[in-house]
Amino acid sequence: MKRLLIFCVLLFLVSSVSTINLYGQYTGATWASVKSSKSGQLSFAYVETPGFVYKGANEQLTGICVDIMNDFVEYVNSKYGVNVTTAFVGNGDSFSAMYSSVRGSKGGVVGLGNITIRESRKKEVKFSPPFITNFAILVTQPQVTTLTDVSKIGDTFKGLTAYAPKGTTNEKRLLDIKSKYFPTMTVKYAASSPETLEKVLTDSNGFAYLDLAFYLDAIQRRKAIKRHPVGDKSSEQFGFIMPMNSDWQPLMNEFFAADGGYTSSMAYKKILAKHLGDTGVKLLQTAK
Repeated sequence: MKRLLIFCVLLFLVSSVSTINLYGQYTGATWASVKSSKSGQLSFAYVETPGFVYKGANEQLTGICVDIMNDFVEYVNSKYGVNVTTAFVGNGDSFSAMYSSVRGSKGGVVGLGNITIRESRKKEVKFSPPFITNFAILVTQPQVTTLTDVSKIGDTFKGLTAYAPKGTTNEKRLLDIKSKYFPTMTVKYAASSPETLEKVLTDSNGFAYLDLAFYLDAIQRRKAIKRHPVGDKSSEQFGFIMPMNSDWQPLMNEFFAADGGYTSSMAYKKILAKHLGDTGVKLLQTAK
């Protein structure tokens, strides 16, 4: 009986911890309280993503998302005469954990990373305006014949296996190709984008779609990978997320719209060049 009681207590504790992790425990100052007290803290939850949120010198977080949020805070502090400070929360290991945590948080909490703006997600979190259009790149190992016509992929990639994280936009892209042009395509699943890349690197007959950030990271690390430009896709947009109870969204909209639009500014373009390099910027410019 005593063992049963202990087991039940442990089960309750594990269940409680899982609930906390799932729905988030982060808090931040509301914009209303910041205006009133002239100070407050924004909490940044994040998922580590090459180019967007990553550890730079001295293990400090940097990236496109971090720099844009720094500009946002500077804009708010300067225009409204307040002192907004920031802090990173969470460990950045998991997209789903970051997303769930922001969704279940309160007040001034913002999620950073490669977060696709979707209508279904707008029912769960608030989004900033888009800050970049994602560029998905079709990749294989270098010895694979270059694909020149997507409609001919069934012939060119005959015998190759597709890899993708389940439930992602890149999986949907591959399944669409399978439906239209490559009915015999075999699709195998990976747990994440980095794992998808590793599958292609270790399987000479593998191919996949990689988001721009992961492709550029592979190129920078001189991985043996080949891009097939005819398969490039750019449709989804990334944004920052906030809890549904957040009152920061109007201010975020204001920031992105100010002075002709933040994403048209020189400051924004310098951020892209800094974290994506010339190759990344050129790829974005050729997005179709």
